[in-house]
Amino acid sequence: MTSLDAVLAQYEQSKSPDYGQKGMSQEERMKKYFTLLLDDKSNSGQRRVRILPTPDGSSPFKEAWYHEVQVGGKWQKFYDPGKNDNERSPLNEVYEELMSTGKESDKELAKQYKSRKFYIVKVIDRDREEDGIKFWRFKHNYKQDGILDKIIPIWRNKGDVTDAEKGRDLIIELTKQKLPKELLIPQYPLLCTTTQVLFIKMIKSKRIG
Repeated sequence: MTSLDAVLAQYEQSKSPDYGQKGMSQEERMKKYFTLLLDDKSNSGQRRVRILPTPDGSSPFKEAWYHEVQVGGKWQKFYDPGKNDNERSPLNEVYEELMSTGKESDKELAKQYKSRKFYIVKVIDRDREEDGIKFWRFKHNYKQDGILDKIIPIWRNKGDVTDAEKGRDLIIELTKQKLPKELLIPQYPLLCTTTQVLFIKMIKSKRIG
């Protein structure tokens, strides 16, 4: 067995439905993370959120890299120790080995092992303020049509929306859209749609703190 075979076998073994889910219930995850999911009966909706300022005045959007892997029919995110901490990353090693063969089939397979850049920001979920500070994690969009790309124009036009006294909440308008055929999972027909952010606007709100 080669090193590549060993790493691939280890990866497949890790894809059990319970992998990475022990120790935290769905309710606990909802209290910790701010999400843009719509329930099964809703085709559109809104979320209201307040981005919190940083103590040192730096950008509240912290960059981090994650692998996205299908586990039990659901997409899970796995921290990339290679790009984040400059440490050994088995999934990155698989990606690099597959890319190095020069085969188009291996390049296509390598896509599922490539990590992606995300932003993480601390927020207050205005619909569930009792949960306290949450983490909002969203993907970087290289086509400049992502969440951050929709927030930045507000920053440019209205100033720092995180300011405790003069800042504002953000209203996020959501809708459901069908997934592309290549992302559909036949054995999980309910997972045929994804939530799309239509636009983000600013609204007057109470101060924080």
